[in-house]
This record gives sequence, C-alpha cells and structure tokens, in this order.
Amino acid sequence: MQFVKYTVIRLGVFLAVFLGLWWGLRWPIFVSGIIGLIVAFAVAYLFFNKLRLRANEDIRNAFNKTSANKTKKQLDDEAVEDEFDESQRKQTPHAE
Repeated sequence: MQFVKYTVIRLGVFLAVFLGLWWGLRWPIFVSGIIGLIVAFAVAYLFFNKLRLRANEDIRNAFNKTSANKTKKQLDDEAVEDEFDESQRKQTPHAE
C-alpha cells in the first residue's frame, strides 16, 4: 500500500509542475516534462524519504514471497542442474 501512496504523490507533484509550466507559463511540452520529472524526483527524495523506504520494503516483501516458496523437490532439482552445469564447464576447453 505504501508503494501506491508514494507513486500517487510523485505523480501528483509531477503533474502539478508539468501542467503549471505547460499551461500556466506556456513553456514547451518537452521542457515542462523534463523539469516536472526533475522536480518530482527531488521533492519525493527530499521530503518523502520515509515513505519511499517503506514502499521499497513492500516491494521487497512482495518479491520475496513469490520466490521463497520452493518445494524440496524443486531445490533438489536445481542442485542437480547446478552440479551438471559445473561439470560441463570443467570438461569444455575454453576457446581463445
């Protein structure tokens, strides 16, 4: 949930700066977009650091859940494959 909050805040800051420069000051769209990206990054990094770290933790936990649920058979199969791969590398001469 923290990731969604952080993303919405960064997007909001970007849109506020972008639309302010593009519509308000009539700057070119490309320049407004680049400045909006830079300002959104700086504001989020400086003022929302704790939220950024919590969002990072949420993403890390989500990825750890998907890869940590391997069965013993899957782990054994991976070990056999790794052992076979290492034996093939030792037997194959390196081309120079």
